[in-house]
Amino acid sequence: MKRLCPGFLPALLPLVIAITAAQSALSPPCFAADPPRRSPSSAKVPEFAEMLWAILRDGANMGPDSGWFHPSESRYEWSWLATRFDQNKDGVVTGDELKGSARLFRALDRDGDGAVTDEDLDWSPRSRYLQGRALARGRFAQMDRNGNGRVTLAEWQQAFEQAANGKKFLTQEDVAALLYPTPAHPRPAASGGKPAGPEGPSRWTLLKGLFTGEIGSSTEGPNLGQEAPPFTLETHDKSRRVSLAQFRGKKPVVLVFGSFT
Repeated sequence: MKRLCPGFLPALLPLVIAITAAQSALSPPCFAADPPRRSPSSAKVPEFAEMLWAILRDGANMGPDSGWFHPSESRYEWSWLATRFDQNKDGVVTGDELKGSARLFRALDRDGDGAVTDEDLDWSPRSRYLQGRALARGRFAQMDRNGNGRVTLAEWQQAFEQAANGKKFLTQEDVAALLYPTPAHPRPAASGGKPAGPEGPSRWTLLKGLFTGEIGSSTEGPNLGQEAPPFTLETHDKSRRVSLAQFRGKKPVVLVFGSFT
């Protein structure tokens, strides 16, 4: 996808505003369906269009797989690992089969059960591991009342008391309600006494960030297997400039195309 001309972006903003206003007036079913997602057998949907649709539809309620945030792709997925190291073809790669360092095995054995399976290498939204981590992050945010990234003993005790509802102990149902809040067990109020609402920037803030490049470039990166584009950039301390070409044929180079803030 070609980079959008900066002068072209302001001209699109009125259209986006109109679409956003129309979206808010329409009933939810009108925006319930996803646009076609990219797949090898169908025409590729531009990432920019996917992200625009996700913002208009979901706003701050976007999930980890919304818009252009697709599951990662790799040449070295479970099928690659199993073909080379699963000697008895039982769907499990043990430490003896891997024949690598213990440190490498621990890195691959994500759930720490002593064996590497396809679940350990699954980074899609279907992953039980990632779903559990997402649940933990959500519950942590609810207990972290002041939003400082830490849960104190007082905050932990407050969550216990809310789940116990006057008791001195927790039942299995209490723990389920603590971990899986329902309308009958709403999220705790945020600091200031107001019920905690959707976290994250507004839909309008996301739209501005999309068209100004703040939340990502409108130019898509290379696909899996494509050669990385040539570039020259300053180092973080601005002491020198580094070109990708200078590493060609010398040693492996890992490139991460993303935003880290």
